[in-house]
Amino acid sequence: MGCCPVWLYQMLCFPFAFLLFQVNSSSISLLSSPPPPPQLCLPQHSSALIRFKNSLSSFKEINIPSFPIGSEICRDSDPKTEFWNQNTDCCSWEGVTCHSMTDRVIGLDLSCSPLRGSLPSNSSLFLLQDLQWLNLAHLKFSGVHGMVTEQISPLSELVSLHLSSPQLKLDNHHFNMLVHNLTKLENLFLDHVDMSLVRPDSLRNLTSSLKRLSLYGCQLQGKFPSEIFSFPYLENIILTRNDNLSGYLPKSNWSTPLRFLHLSRTSFSDELPDSIGNLENLEELDLSFCHFTGSIPSSLGNLTKITFLDLKSNNFEGQIPDVFGNFKKLNKLDFSSNNFHGLLPSSVCNLTGVTDMALNNNHFGGPLPYNISGLSNLQSLLLSANLLNGRVPGWLFSLPVNLAFLDLSSNNLSGSIESCMLSKLRNLWRLDLSNNSLLSLSSCSNDVNSTFPKLNILRFSSCNIHQFPSFLRASETLSHLDLSNNKIQGSISKWEAEGWESLIYLDLSFNLLTNVEQFPGKNLQTIDLRPNSLQGPLPTPPQSINHLLISENELTGEIPSGFCNITSPLVLDLSKNNLSGIIPRCLGNYHSLSVLDLKMNNFDGKIPRMCTDEGSLLRSLNLNNNQLEGPMPRSLVDCSELEVLDLGNNNLNDSFPHWLGVLSRLRILVLRSNKFHGPVQNLRGTSFITSLRIIDLSPNEFNGHLPTKFFQNLKAMKDMHEEPTGPTYIEELPYSDSIILTIKGSEINFDKILEIFTMIDFSSNQFEGQVPKVVGELKDLVVLNFSHNSLTGQIPSSLGNLLALESLDLSSNKIEGRIPMQLTNLIFLASLNVSHNNLVGPVPRGNQFDTFTNNSYIGNLRFCGFPLSNECSESEGREPPPSIFDEDDDKGGAFTWQFAMMGYGCGLVLRLSMGYIVFTTGKPAWLVKIIQRAPNHKVRRQIHKTRGRRHKPIQPVLSSQLFHINISNS
Repeated sequence: MGCCPVWLYQMLCFPFAFLLFQVNSSSISLLSSPPPPPQLCLPQHSSALIRFKNSLSSFKEINIPSFPIGSEICRDSDPKTEFWNQNTDCCSWEGVTCHSMTDRVIGLDLSCSPLRGSLPSNSSLFLLQDLQWLNLAHLKFSGVHGMVTEQISPLSELVSLHLSSPQLKLDNHHFNMLVHNLTKLENLFLDHVDMSLVRPDSLRNLTSSLKRLSLYGCQLQGKFPSEIFSFPYLENIILTRNDNLSGYLPKSNWSTPLRFLHLSRTSFSDELPDSIGNLENLEELDLSFCHFTGSIPSSLGNLTKITFLDLKSNNFEGQIPDVFGNFKKLNKLDFSSNNFHGLLPSSVCNLTGVTDMALNNNHFGGPLPYNISGLSNLQSLLLSANLLNGRVPGWLFSLPVNLAFLDLSSNNLSGSIESCMLSKLRNLWRLDLSNNSLLSLSSCSNDVNSTFPKLNILRFSSCNIHQFPSFLRASETLSHLDLSNNKIQGSISKWEAEGWESLIYLDLSFNLLTNVEQFPGKNLQTIDLRPNSLQGPLPTPPQSINHLLISENELTGEIPSGFCNITSPLVLDLSKNNLSGIIPRCLGNYHSLSVLDLKMNNFDGKIPRMCTDEGSLLRSLNLNNNQLEGPMPRSLVDCSELEVLDLGNNNLNDSFPHWLGVLSRLRILVLRSNKFHGPVQNLRGTSFITSLRIIDLSPNEFNGHLPTKFFQNLKAMKDMHEEPTGPTYIEELPYSDSIILTIKGSEINFDKILEIFTMIDFSSNQFEGQVPKVVGELKDLVVLNFSHNSLTGQIPSSLGNLLALESLDLSSNKIEGRIPMQLTNLIFLASLNVSHNNLVGPVPRGNQFDTFTNNSYIGNLRFCGFPLSNECSESEGREPPPSIFDEDDDKGGAFTWQFAMMGYGCGLVLRLSMGYIVFTTGKPAWLVKIIQRAPNHKVRRQIHKTRGRRHKPIQPVLSSQLFHINISNS
């Protein structure tokens, strides 16, 4: 084959070369030419956004709460609108998204911006009809209610709507309007919007295309429609913190794409269905603080993608099936505060990815597994408050170095834990092994390597410790140490105190310590040494101390002058020692001092001026059982927060302190066993009288008539409407006021003052005249004692209205006439004493009166009938006991009594109750029996309306955990 002619070659190749040159030239031209003009949003959209920006204003501080998964946590500090400018393209503005082809604004995200303003119906925001994403979460809009939905509803292109804000309120009509036209909606976030007026049934109107629904803290009420769980595309559903939202989980037809299910703190109930195992895509399941019951289905093990599983604080029960083998991705497991029992499933200790495990507050028993193959990423392990027993396995101290929290408290574990074992846990931050009475803690023979570089909290209360572990000196970061209720003897030496320099909180109560050479640390805020066997002078605390509790010891001498150097004391409890001398004046100068308890010592002299600093926070002043003298300091009127004032058992000489009338919070006033005198009158103010729940004026030298106006103003004893607020705690250490009440020659030391324990004791004075009828209006009164006075007249029938009364003592007076039959309606009356009066006629019969003995009536020569030996004649007659209730009332009235504590910091406004005991002479054996059979904190009792029926006698019930008794018969 011959060569190609030149002309043919030129004709074929030249065009190709030319084309190649043109392509290269074009490429070079494209590379060297300027870029195309930037995308420009539509002018009307830019203008609408600028007008919307101008309707808002920014503010510096933003206080956004944390939100659950499915709702972002706000961290932004600058408004996203800050650099919006009319001269720039709005598509480049922060928070604005435009369509790539049409240049229309399709997304607006101003979430978490510190912006405030109104959102009127004519807002320019609603001109952006092409919006697909709108996020205005956590902006502070004012005056925004359902009307905003009228404007958003026409934005039919919306795919994602985020309006989370506590300023927004929706009713049922506006919610339905909101979702009616939003047929393309996939994401709806309304966290913290007030939806209390939205019926949960309205949620059925949401489009079935919904993928994410977040209604965190929306105050929803009623029953949640279970059909929502079957929406075909639903991935996330957040209903957390809707306390009054009830419902149940469906037994079938779940949305298979579901990934996040959060129902925490709702009223969802019923059992966990087997169908839960069909949610193969589920990653997070939070059913905590609900009302679920029953056992855990084995199908739970099918959730192979689960990372977060929280079932705490429900009523689940039974044994947990061994379902954890497939949980390869699980990070958090919390089954705490349920009723699970049996052995821990072996697979739970083989989880390799879990970081937090909480199985505390159940009934798990048996020993811990001796061998594990997992827990390699564990950071927190909580197994407290179970029934675990046996020796602590060694693997606990070979857990990963990341372990920070270990709590095995309140079990039955045994063995000895040495410091060198613990030292392997280099990142341990909190260790709690308390309440394992067979467990001991000791130091290794060589503590050089026993260091704890991050240990902050160590609790080893109620174990078997006999001395301070020496390794504690090496814990430079230790701030909280609890070794209470052990058998530690000896003293807190200077050597040990210097090793605890970082301590803030130290609890050594209920040990056998005899001396404190030096308080530890310079930053100590709370120390509890109640009760030990401390002797010698009272040591000077560091200036940083807030709570000094050193009662029930054997300390002597005066209060050191160093107490005047304390910076900000809150609670000083030096009671039940042998301290003497005068009370330092500086204790009355502290603005911060809330509780000063010096009772049962030997202090003498006058009470110093109190509350000298304006705005004093003093709530409780207890100086009972000392040798104080002189008048009450008038400066007490400046203690505006005072709730408890106990000056009993001293040598004070004064008239009734009517000037305390300005103290509106005063609830307890004890002046017993002093030298107070004169009438109870000149009541310039009535504020403190209305709040009083306990007043004890016996025995003193008061005279005159019983003050009718005084009883009229005792509002707190007439009706209780205040809700309980719970006890106040010092750190994690509860502190409560206590008082000693003397009844029939016996002392009751109430370690916790009870709000509903109401008492009036005016006994052993020189009062005269009649018992005022208005006393019968004090329907919450529990104890009434007017004995050993010179009262005359008759017993008012109005006392039959005192339905809560458990003790009535009118003995040793000059009262005459009959006992009113109305008193038989007092079905809680446990003690009655009307002896040594001038009463006549038959003793009433029925209810509690059938239980009283002859001692209740002796010294009344003209009494007759049971239980007395002399029978009544027909002429003396007997009237049937009338009922104080309406015979036509078809609804039985009832009131409920509850036990609780009254802490020093809560204002003592707690709705509490207990049966009250009045002692007769001699040892109250019957009381001991009642205490032994009443171990629970709470006893509920009801008074039902009667129709003339006879009731069985009712004995008062009280908890031995609330008080102890000192028998001291006089």
